Amino acid sequence: MLARRETRAMHGLRRGAALIALLLCSALLGSGCATSALPGARANFFLGHYDVAEQALTQEPGSDKDRVLFLMERGMINQAAGHYTQSVHDWLDAHLLADELDYYSVSKGSASMLVNDSVLAFKGMSYERSLLHAFAAKSYFALGLWQDAAVEARSNIYRMEHRGKHPDDPYCRYMNGFCLELTGDLDGARLQYSVANDVLGNALIDTASGRFSPDPKAKMAVAKDGSRELVCFIGIGRPSYASGAGQDRWRWGTAPHALIYSKDGTYLGRSHTLNTTDHLASQALKVNATRRTVKSVTRIVLKEVAAEMMEEEDQLAGELLRLFLFSLERPDTRRWQTLPEWLQVARVP
Repeated sequence: MLARRETRAMHGLRRGAALIALLLCSALLGSGCATSALPGARANFFLGHYDVAEQALTQEPGSDKDRVLFLMERGMINQAAGHYTQSVHDWLDAHLLADELDYYSVSKGSASMLVNDSVLAFKGMSYERSLLHAFAAKSYFALGLWQDAAVEARSNIYRMEHRGKHPDDPYCRYMNGFCLELTGDLDGARLQYSVANDVLGNALIDTASGRFSPDPKAKMAVAKDGSRELVCFIGIGRPSYASGAGQDRWRWGTAPHALIYSKDGTYLGRSHTLNTTDHLASQALKVNATRRTVKSVTRIVLKEVAAEMMEEEDQLAGELLRLFLFSLERPDTRRWQTLPEWLQVARVP
């Protein structure tokens, strides 16, 4: 009888150990050399060592778990390095894969109910996926491919019109409008400029032309119809969820902007903040707050049930399982960190 009890206890321990090993494998699924290279690549990016950062990300992840995030970051590094074609390829691959991931990964969803959401394949928040199109359009500008930029704009317009409860983004709207303006779709451009202005709520943009309110300090404050203009899409700083962002706050202040001068020193105007990534991230978290809370509560209940079921066979194994499962309870903090904090536009004569 004693031998039988010992055998039953050992059987329970083995089952508990096997389940713990299985969950640990699920938690680590998809992590590898390519994903672990991201922190170093980001650090070199922020130091301006773009070629070093790019070299660190030559090998893509072996699974889809962090591939979208990897492509987002590498695309930004390529754009900063002036490798515009490569950046477009990275971002096109990223949003195509993110769209595919919307339709599968049921098994990973089950694993996330016993581990945490970090085992799920990263697809990006709604604002990150919209910015994929906006930044791809910027690379097309650099390549002089206006029609391709307009394709990105129309894809982004569709995404934003079907954004659900997520708030609108005036920066992306302005980018969409400018892309359409470049290809002669003036009615479409006016509509995007109008939406951007409505979201901003400060009548900053002339919706008929896309120009900003005149700067009284500028020597050439108002552009005439048919005159040439300089349009700059400017990013400053890095978001607070990126490491070292506190230092950026001290460096840039709360309302940084770029001043535009001609070669002879004439002041032409300044850039205007249309959005910030911190604001976009905060809004996205608020929209998803209820869903995340419900899922977290459900996951905690399932973990407790699993531990209690194990305790029925062996108390020690059940306690070990409970300790392990609750040690995995942590939020998914993956973000596109190389995005700039202040998303700005300057449009001057």
